[in-house]
Amino acid sequence: MRLIAHRGFADRYPANTLVAIENAVADADMIELDVRRCGSGELVVFHDEVVDRATDGSGRVDELPLSRLEALDVHGTGTGVPSLATAADAIPDGTGINLELKERGIANEAVAAASTVDNEVIVSSFDGEALDQLATDDPTVELAYLFGLNTDEDFGHALALDCGYIHVHWSHWLLTDAIERAHDADMRVNVWTIDSSIATGLLERAGVDGVIADSPDVL
Repeated sequence: MRLIAHRGFADRYPANTLVAIENAVADADMIELDVRRCGSGELVVFHDEVVDRATDGSGRVDELPLSRLEALDVHGTGTGVPSLATAADAIPDGTGINLELKERGIANEAVAAASTVDNEVIVSSFDGEALDQLATDDPTVELAYLFGLNTDEDFGHALALDCGYIHVHWSHWLLTDAIERAHDADMRVNVWTIDSSIATGLLERAGVDGVIADSPDVL
């Protein structure tokens, strides 16, 4: 079972920062990062639409230039919001990248930035149209549909998009047959967001392929 560092192990390090990435690679098989476009056009690694909650600044990410975002203080750590290109450069060969697209129109550019890493790239989103915009024949790049509340509808979207993965909340394992259905359709299953080794053990026995976690202590 693979361990995927959710935002670079967000319980241990400032989420989606270079500090998180540089530390998480010691324990993780793959680093999950949130991706969106900033005001000056570059792709950056940040979860929210606005910077107010996680930084010492204010404003919308899509209205702030990269230079301003890089100068912010994320969670009082003295580290700023990185560009995706910079974040990808911090990930060594052999460690995968999971790019969660937070908006449409960025899939191809995001994959191009992540291709500096010699390993698998998973492109995930709750938005099927954002995933459908990816055009690549690179066998190391896979799509992952993030499941919401409607399992049947989401499973249909994953099949239509020819996803290699589904990313499901842990409750889907308890309440639905999503894991079995995915494996029957030759899709792999990563489960989010796991916070205990007990849950990891149960999921591994259930046949889950990977866990997306905020701490490496779940293994």
